[in-house]
Amino acid sequence: MRKLFYLILIFSVGGVAACKKDKGPGNNSPTDSATTKLQISQDSIYYYAKEIYYWNSFLPDYKTFNPRQYTNGSTDIDKLTAEIDAYTQLSKNPLNGNRPYEYDDFNPGSSKYSFIDDGTTNTELNASKGDYGFNYFYNTVDDIRVSLVYAGSPAAKAGLTRGDQIIAVNGSTAINITNSNDPVNDAGYKFVYNAVNNTSTVALQVKKLSGGTVTVNLNAQNYTLNPLIYSNTYSLTGGKVAGYFVFNNFTSPEVAQPKLDSVFSAFAAKGVTDLIVDLRYNGGGDVRTSTYLSNLIVPASASGSVMNTTYWTANLQNDNYPNLKKNLGDFGPGYFKPTNAAQIEKFAKAGGLNVSRVFFLVTGNTASASELTINNLRPKMDVQMIGQPTYGKPVGFLSNLIIKGQYFYTPEFEIKNSANEGGYYLGMEPGGPTPNGGIYTGKLDDDDLTRAFGDQNEGLLNDALTYIKTNAYPQNTGKQTVQSLSTGRTMTSVQRNTLSVKTNSHRLHGMYISIKGKK
Repeated sequence: MRKLFYLILIFSVGGVAACKKDKGPGNNSPTDSATTKLQISQDSIYYYAKEIYYWNSFLPDYKTFNPRQYTNGSTDIDKLTAEIDAYTQLSKNPLNGNRPYEYDDFNPGSSKYSFIDDGTTNTELNASKGDYGFNYFYNTVDDIRVSLVYAGSPAAKAGLTRGDQIIAVNGSTAINITNSNDPVNDAGYKFVYNAVNNTSTVALQVKKLSGGTVTVNLNAQNYTLNPLIYSNTYSLTGGKVAGYFVFNNFTSPEVAQPKLDSVFSAFAAKGVTDLIVDLRYNGGGDVRTSTYLSNLIVPASASGSVMNTTYWTANLQNDNYPNLKKNLGDFGPGYFKPTNAAQIEKFAKAGGLNVSRVFFLVTGNTASASELTINNLRPKMDVQMIGQPTYGKPVGFLSNLIIKGQYFYTPEFEIKNSANEGGYYLGMEPGGPTPNGGIYTGKLDDDDLTRAFGDQNEGLLNDALTYIKTNAYPQNTGKQTVQSLSTGRTMTSVQRNTLSVKTNSHRLHGMYISIKGKK
């Protein structure tokens, strides 16, 4: 999300609260100088949150909050995370029972959006990864499937594909969920999660979707992330042509734009009449890329009309940002006001594809810049959503805010479309109500992990193709219970969707903006 798009704020905020004469943006600063790197970081996080956090009005003064009280944890990151968790739980969302806007269903008391890390997120935004290169989800309590494989990754080189079933991890078959009521704390679930996400080597025994059983030994390696996973076209009855592509990361435009241009040029050449965009695992990223994709999709008639408006925290709108000004410079009076042209994005049609309808395939892992793209287009064309409720993140970050070598991410702005629609903190549910009283048109259905991307019988793609052919969705329930074939234990669609979000929680979920003023 961002005006000078790509919030790549690379600056150090190492001394915001280090000096006793620097009272920061709040009252009751510490009366002694911070003497440790941790204390400097804790004070800096507080002062920046108090100044630019989107819900900063809920934060008390320094003395009451006392950022240096968070001393539990084995590392400084643990202690800083505890501080972030504390201030992010102070806001109240009236549409969610006055729970915090950053309420985390999986771990109440921890932040849903804000975090601090070692630069992994920034690396991913720039299309570089260092892991095994695949995602997995529990299709049922005893059926683990590979959901996605990145080209060029260790997993791809080893022959893993979407739909492959994992039947053993590091020689252990104790990988099933035995407690579907609390799967996140289930021993089998935690064993698999740690083996795949917190190690540098892993051995998988796999039943291939194509047949046969193999053992795959993987070593984590760096690779270049290609955000475009798959694309194809389908000639349908009545002269209709569907264009389908899987887009999994809003990387920087330098990486993503050539990939998108190639796909959309091919779609235009083949006379695509209906577009299907698969964002089911796309956690977001660079707002500039969301803007570009929106311009590729939107009808040419929308050019020049408003796409969206960025709303910053009140301090920024009122030109009260002394700490940010020291690092990024002065933006001038009223720069952050939503009426300023710098905060209003307008459509500028890109490419030669002109369609009036677009289908988005979504799940709980569809987040932030993905949701932004969907929301941008809803007032301008027929937007259909198929799948499960999305993640729910209408707010974004300044990118690369660095505190003593650690990257600090906390929401500073929200983006709303031309109809002033936003606020989807509880996610966008296909066929369900919007926060503004409308409807997210589409169909609620389950992710089909048993088929490859592009298979016309894959559940979500089949829903879209059927609608294009018949102007109606297939008559199957979208809130079905998914049953394990071998044990009879079940997970509801809601449990399955929420568990997939937790399993993918280490992946990027955000949208980022880059701005710089005059110093």
